[in-house]
Amino acid sequence: MVKGTVYESLSFFSPTLERDLKYSIYLPAEYEEDSRKYSTIYLLHGHSGNEVSWIRKGHVDQTLDIMINLGEIPPFVVVMPDAKNSWYVDSPVGEKYETAIINDLIGFIEGHYKVRKTRGDRFVAGLSMGGYGALKLAFKHPDMFLSAASLSGGIMRDVPPETDVDINGDLIHIREDYYHDVFGDPFDPDFWEKENVFNWVDNVKNSGLTLPVYLSCGNEDYYYLYLGSTELYHELRLAKIESVLYIRDGDHNWLLWQEDIKEVLRFFKRALDLY
Repeated sequence: MVKGTVYESLSFFSPTLERDLKYSIYLPAEYEEDSRKYSTIYLLHGHSGNEVSWIRKGHVDQTLDIMINLGEIPPFVVVMPDAKNSWYVDSPVGEKYETAIINDLIGFIEGHYKVRKTRGDRFVAGLSMGGYGALKLAFKHPDMFLSAASLSGGIMRDVPPETDVDINGDLIHIREDYYHDVFGDPFDPDFWEKENVFNWVDNVKNSGLTLPVYLSCGNEDYYYLYLGSTELYHELRLAKIESVLYIRDGDHNWLLWQEDIKEVLRFFKRALDLY
């Protein structure tokens, strides 16, 4: 089996962040010899993750090698940026990661690697916080991506409370432990609503662009994130935006995501073939 190449923890200077932004990248097996240009997947990590999470914990490079060799998917270039715990937003009190990814990262990748520079060859996916990020980036910028996928995405209809209990009955400090000061210090419900993916569904609808959306979550997710995915799926259906929803056996962990990413890759392949 021929294998692609992974380069971990590379970096480039981001004008938006005014510092280096780290990323890892998967290049298909024949990348160096082939003159062709490739479609790109931007694959986002979750809370407390980084640019190597999908490789070291998710073994996504092995999944890509197997599926490409079997002919299930075309060879993709896969970019995995480090966004810290930013929730992929332009924070009012912190760093502007949405702009850094949309303007700086994509521009850098398309200027330095053999990838196509069209909307029809860009995809975005992520898990947990990265699932929220993938949807938000795609919904706010539907002219940038052909398709988006959220695995156990941290999405919810309403403003998160200060505290809640998880599926085991344990108290969790949602705003303090997971949102930190990204959405304002103190937490700003109005800014959170502005960035809420539910409030960007109409932006996709009004764009007139086709943006197939993949949603999935485990039925034992201890943050109850299947609720947000289910509600969003309903909203997308009402807006006549192509979407699929899978509630799978599993929790909020890599056992689920390692398997589910295979379906995401197949979903992106179908979008590439159709659109």
